[in-house]
Amino acid sequence: MSSLTTLRVVAALVAGGILAGCGGGVPQVGGPGITSAGAPAVREHRGESWMAKGLKNRDLLYVSNSDGVVNVYRYWQHTLVGVLTNFTQPVGECADAAGNVYITDYTAEKVDEYAHGGKKPIKVYDDSPYQPQACAVSAKTGDLAVANYGYYQAGNIAVYPHGSGSPTFYGGTRDDHFISCAYDDRGDLFAVSNAGYSGIYYSQFYYLPKRGAQLVPMNLPGPSRSWEWRGVRAVAWDGEYWLVDVYGLYRFTINVKATYVDTITLQGDGDLGPVWIYRKNLKSTGSQVVGVENNYGQTDSVDFWSYPAGGSPIAQITKDLDGPSGLAVSMGTPQ
Repeated sequence: MSSLTTLRVVAALVAGGILAGCGGGVPQVGGPGITSAGAPAVREHRGESWMAKGLKNRDLLYVSNSDGVVNVYRYWQHTLVGVLTNFTQPVGECADAAGNVYITDYTAEKVDEYAHGGKKPIKVYDDSPYQPQACAVSAKTGDLAVANYGYYQAGNIAVYPHGSGSPTFYGGTRDDHFISCAYDDRGDLFAVSNAGYSGIYYSQFYYLPKRGAQLVPMNLPGPSRSWEWRGVRAVAWDGEYWLVDVYGLYRFTINVKATYVDTITLQGDGDLGPVWIYRKNLKSTGSQVVGVENNYGQTDSVDFWSYPAGGSPIAQITKDLDGPSGLAVSMGTPQ
């Protein structure tokens, strides 16, 4: 660890940075917990996918729903321009430098890759026998990391080198059920799991240096309640800081050990998270936050905030959502 470059960790109510985010709803230990009133947690949608034309140069927002579909919106206009179907339980999402979007299908034990604005998968990653919760793509190496929850056994982080071939599996130190992972711009990976010991569950953080051989356990300072397994939603990278999604944005720098910096508040009406940090390009830091809010019987929404200002939402999407659980932004211009 002493040879690692300085890292900055933002502990947040959020998850995801451009190319680096790993957004997905948090399943309860013993099974997914991403239901909303009137929406089954597992439902295969058999309708045909559709997508509007003229989206090549548009930034697109992909949102997974608990009714088995993924909605696609024009990011800046907040208008629905497509729906992807034939999933069993889409949960987490991530995007790469070319704008390709990866969607984890938890119950189907696979990850589907879609081209920017595409209606059909261009590649399918077989994740069996694990349940993929979230994913991240390294802008530095092109590696695809999949956070495997592991319903029937301990989970792991599966890394596909350059997004192809057979993955390398990285396990944790306890009975870990991985819920999120994220890459920084150097190709280093940060991950979080729901870990268990004698029936007590908590959040365990790990760090994997670029081309590292094993996950390194990490301790983050902060209120003990913040790291309870029900609280942490995800981790991410915003171009300067790491993010940890947990009731607020706890910001840190890390150089072997984590040092608390400050807290950013995101106001909303429901159970917030994960979020995605919008970055104009790989040389810029985050300028906006977008996150799902599951209100369990009330109006679900996707909210937008200024970043890092936080505070009250500056915009909101409420139509066509059903228990949203994860999201990602695919950039119209390759990064």
